[in-house]
Amino acid sequence: MSQSRELIVRAARRLFAEHGYSSVSVRDVAAEAGVSASLVMKLVGSKAELFSSSVEFAPDEQDLSHPVDRLGHELVRSVVGRLGSDGPEPLARAVVLALPAPDIEQVRSRFHAAYAVPLAARLGGGDTAEQTAEMVVATVVGLAVSARVLGLLGDRAHDEDLVERYGAAVQLIIDRGGASGGSH
Repeated sequence: MSQSRELIVRAARRLFAEHGYSSVSVRDVAAEAGVSASLVMKLVGSKAELFSSSVEFAPDEQDLSHPVDRLGHELVRSVVGRLGSDGPEPLARAVVLALPAPDIEQVRSRFHAAYAVPLAARLGGGDTAEQTAEMVVATVVGLAVSARVLGLLGDRAHDEDLVERYGAAVQLIIDRGGASGGSH
């Protein structure tokens, strides 16, 4: 990827994640990247193509190496840890990206592949693991969106009691799903 195109895609990724598809123009991306709008169009194409090129989910926020019998708590701990930072919350960002997306199915598919698929594999694979993984991801996304976007939980969003209580709820979903990923 050319250096200019990389700058453009990185700028688009940040702007779309912060403001959503509808609120970002090609000119906004060009200004952020320090290039002309015509160069953006030449290198990336339409606004929809720019969005498609920039949408990615990095599941490295989701550490699945923990023992399965503590995985729910650790997934919640990870979200709670990010809530205290000024950085983006990737799970909440998914909602911001999906709602106004020109191709919502593309965002859904990428999100599913980044979060639910690896978790289902960690839980042993198969239909039950996939359903369990989707339920876990939905529950953890609910926490991220509730705290970061809706401002629920206030100061309690960083509380160890929240990790234990919410983690126990997520862990119950995992345990009831019959995870066979072992505790290694």
